[in-house]
Amino acid sequence: MSRIVIIGAGPIGLEAALLARQLGHDVHVFEKGRVAENILDWGHVQLFSPFGMNSSEWGRAALAKAIGENSLPRADELLTGREFTERYLIPLSQLPELVGRIHEHSQVLTISRRHFRKTEGVGGTARSSEPFQLLIEQTSTSRSVISTDDMDREPRGESEGRILARHEVVEQYVDERIELADVVLDCSGTYPHHNWLGDGGMPCCGERDGLTEADYRLPMINAERFANLITIVVGSGFSAATSVVALAELARHAPRTKVLWFAKSPPSQTESAGPIVRVPNDSLLARDQLAAKANALASLGHFTNTSSPEAKHHPVVWFADVAIKSLTPTQTCRDFEGFGVELDWSRAAGQGSDPLSRLIVDRIIANVGYRPDRSIYEELHVHECYATQGPIKLAAKLLGETSADCLTQTSHGGDVLKNPEPNFFILGSKSYGRNSNFLLRVGIEQVREVVSRIA
Repeated sequence: MSRIVIIGAGPIGLEAALLARQLGHDVHVFEKGRVAENILDWGHVQLFSPFGMNSSEWGRAALAKAIGENSLPRADELLTGREFTERYLIPLSQLPELVGRIHEHSQVLTISRRHFRKTEGVGGTARSSEPFQLLIEQTSTSRSVISTDDMDREPRGESEGRILARHEVVEQYVDERIELADVVLDCSGTYPHHNWLGDGGMPCCGERDGLTEADYRLPMINAERFANLITIVVGSGFSAATSVVALAELARHAPRTKVLWFAKSPPSQTESAGPIVRVPNDSLLARDQLAAKANALASLGHFTNTSSPEAKHHPVVWFADVAIKSLTPTQTCRDFEGFGVELDWSRAAGQGSDPLSRLIVDRIIANVGYRPDRSIYEELHVHECYATQGPIKLAAKLLGETSADCLTQTSHGGDVLKNPEPNFFILGSKSYGRNSNFLLRVGIEQVREVVSRIA
């Protein structure tokens, strides 16, 4: 029996924990927030893939035994992130096999080999004979109620002029400790470690101070936050398409709502086709419908230096191959703290003599994707891809794929997940690095291949 530590209580971490427990291992899961907290952050969004693709047979079987098969979603059901969490992930975490083994609000700060620095024991067996040691930061909350004299209130009843006011006091405590493990599975994912919206992947001027973490997430589009305002959406993927389509729907009811979409024009298709690459004969109907809607909106409102003024009256205006040079907080005409945005047209073809150089907007949604946080395993021997920052063997396989449809992917076997550091594995979306084509189905296959090999 091995002592396995799993980082992250998301879909892949929970599936790995359950399978490892079923195989008799001593398992502990450390989650910096709550179970499936990252999924809940975009819980209002519907997944493209059906429940049967996003769950394991061992997870479904265990839940069917515990709560009844009729309590599970149908295999073909398209769930929102919240439904997926409430109907599958949270029940999974509450199975008897995992009780007392999932530690919420416990963040793994760093991992190393006991007695070995990164530069020591390279290529030898002595290093791998020692366990991993993980530095854990656990946050706990204490709530208490205190009573104080309230001298400002009139006395009532039998109180003799003194009335006690009750106040709740909330205190947080942070504790650090070391945990040992024979095997470590990093299933922490990439969310919410965001990319930047500036040209070339770096922050544009003013971005680091002007935007908050919430600006890089997939927000719920509602009238209170976005109606009759000008919103910039940055991104060329399905998250950005989701934001744009939702904002365009809002504009039907709040006609002064405006969307400025900054998305690269894909090299494989003409600008008239829109920014989202569609999969031929896409078997995921919801994905194809979203791509079609987003592309239609972008094509109608395509804006260039020489474009006709009609694009400005369309609710969605698409800026293809135009970068954001800088952001400056500014007071808008609606007495709202917005942004002055400076544009960079240097990568756009056919520049006009007087390109639009500055915009004033109210909101910014930066759906620019995510990257892995590699800081926790800096003291381990991990061979990474220079392009994607994922494990090199898997990255090489992924870079060799030519299909635009992520459904054609497989996990490529457990060997591609091995690192120079024995018994340390990166699973799930983090194993793809900056490659955004990850599927939950692939992560579940990774879990099966890796956990079944642990001696």
